Amino acid sequence: MIVKEREPSNQLEMLQILDRRGDLLNPQTNTIRNRVKGFEGECQFDELLKKLKCECLIVNDLTLKISGQTCQIDSLLITSKGVILYEVKNYEGQFVCTEDKLKVLSTNKEISNPVHQLNRTTNLFRQLMEEQQANFTLQSYIVFINEAFTLYNAPVDSPFILPTMLDYHMKKLTNERRALNKSHYTFAETLKQLNQTDLSFYSFPQYDWAGLEKGAFCKVCQSELGKPIGRICECSQCGFKEVTTDVIKRQINEYLLLFPEKKLTTNEVCDWIGKLFSKKSIRSVLKKNFELKGNYKGRYYEKKT
Repeated sequence: MIVKEREPSNQLEMLQILDRRGDLLNPQTNTIRNRVKGFEGECQFDELLKKLKCECLIVNDLTLKISGQTCQIDSLLITSKGVILYEVKNYEGQFVCTEDKLKVLSTNKEISNPVHQLNRTTNLFRQLMEEQQANFTLQSYIVFINEAFTLYNAPVDSPFILPTMLDYHMKKLTNERRALNKSHYTFAETLKQLNQTDLSFYSFPQYDWAGLEKGAFCKVCQSELGKPIGRICECSQCGFKEVTTDVIKRQINEYLLLFPEKKLTTNEVCDWIGKLFSKKSIRSVLKKNFELKGNYKGRYYEKKT
């Protein structure tokens, strides 16, 4: 049973837009793409948890404030045996494990060993369990979800679940047949209530209008779209077809998400989409889906209340 679903936040949607429209030379580009890739890995792990046959509670994407410190938990599983905390990594390539670092073999680039972050999160969460008088055992793991990931020299007693170990781990969980009791459900609901929706665990990259690519992008493969044929836009890369008005609405929603302080006008949207569609088409979508404000010279649109 899923107690809390993982949903893309506004922040993640903004990152995905910036990934499509951002300057490839911008030093923040890799950070943005890593965040998006991380979310995709978490969603992939969600699908595995959903297939479990045992009686369990799944609590995804928690941001908790514990003893004045913020911690983020990718996935949490409550079974009759106790609580399992998962940190999900979508790394790709060949890595070597050392005590303090993971090193990428192809580049010799070093990144922090995720065990340190996992230990911090585990210790904080154990404090929370004590505060809530949740008398369950606690296990924590780092899941490497990407099949194209290889790790050398990992200690036998490490908390790593490698891609080749995932199937066995899930089968082991499925073998748990005992039923949950009221305390399990109560604790899961408590965690959901304690989730801090207004806190962000990450800093957000800076961006501006001038640094973003203008145009419209395919809903499926994110490739830039060309001019429509009649009322249909067809992606030249993947062949996906979408009604022109839907394409325009998606680009308007992206504009509003990135620039909520700007006034929504026909000219602004026309510039944002890169003059791909006529002003008449854009104005028609705005009139149908938004509320017209202002006088003749200062007209703009707002979301309908």
